[in-house]
Amino acid sequence: MTGDDGNAMSMVVPGAPDTDPAGSEHDETIPATGEHARRRRPWIVIGASATVVAVMGGIIALSWRAPEAEADVRDIDVETSMVTVGDLVEQARQTGELGFGPKRELGGELPGTVTSMPPVGTIVARGQELYRVDDQPVMLLIGDLPAWRGFSEGMSDGADVLQLEQNLHALGYFDGEPDEEFDWTTRSGIEDWQEALGLEESGALEFGRVLFAPSDVRVAEHLASIGGPSGTAVLSVTGTAKVITVDIDPSLSSFAPVGGGVVVSLPDGATTSATVAASGTPVERDDGQGGTKLRLPLTLVLDDPSAGGSLSEVKVTVTIQHVLADDVLLVPVLALLARPGGGFAVERMTPEGTELVDVELGAIADGSAEISSGELADGDEVVVGS
Repeated sequence: MTGDDGNAMSMVVPGAPDTDPAGSEHDETIPATGEHARRRRPWIVIGASATVVAVMGGIIALSWRAPEAEADVRDIDVETSMVTVGDLVEQARQTGELGFGPKRELGGELPGTVTSMPPVGTIVARGQELYRVDDQPVMLLIGDLPAWRGFSEGMSDGADVLQLEQNLHALGYFDGEPDEEFDWTTRSGIEDWQEALGLEESGALEFGRVLFAPSDVRVAEHLASIGGPSGTAVLSVTGTAKVITVDIDPSLSSFAPVGGGVVVSLPDGATTSATVAASGTPVERDDGQGGTKLRLPLTLVLDDPSAGGSLSEVKVTVTIQHVLADDVLLVPVLALLARPGGGFAVERMTPEGTELVDVELGAIADGSAEISSGELADGDEVVVGS
């Protein structure tokens, strides 16, 4: 059964009342014309109207076989399936998007005119140029703390100074031990870097000359125009690796922990695996009906990055799987027959025909039912409805 939010759910099917119009018991065994012959069975639906239970996309018709029809059953084909032992898996499917992750704006307080921006799709790494203002480069450095002031001698100590020195060290322009103090080693490192960039060797960086991001970035969109004013929103950028973003019902969070695996169906029908890389904080999302609903955002990383090929900004289907029971006896839900007076049975193939076997059910998920008790065994062949 599928809920309103697209999640797959499991259920146990109730019994059906005894409403046999013939008022008599029917035979427990149906002869066959040959060993394991294929026949279609006539079905009569219980009650004045059809009683139907939808289970994970399967439909069980609660019914019995009319005794008067048995004379003709020898010549009718039926569909069969094997009883198996395995895991009963519940699945929830959600629509996600394969791309480069959320976009964020980059820009600074450096005044002037935007004179150059890299093409969309360009990867900008530590120490490389993001864009140019008045034909002078604005550089990317790596760090979680955004730039909030310039760097020069006499400034107060701070974590931003440590972050700057760590970047200068990574670029090969700082020989000391990075700390939070701007001193002569910091100034010397800046001068060496400015010389390499062709800038005036002032030993200081004005506010907006460098921008910090947590990692290398990919240019996703130009927000400013060449010849237009610089500002706090010059470029829109993303991460450099393809990821899948998907919102799930918060109740499924335990089924998709960070580090857990999911199955992804791509637009061409191919499937691949992915790992949950990050789980966000539940947020309100539009439910498409004028209201909102609480959703949990997940970021997934493809286990095989090449599986995404050249795809970007496309919809994919994410399947989250949860094992309800392991190593249990399973039959298709369409093999279940409601017994007069309650309970369930399946129709098992025998060399002489078929026989009804009473069963008790556990959970049901994704078109399979757990058999908790009954005279069935792995490998038995049972009749299924169609």
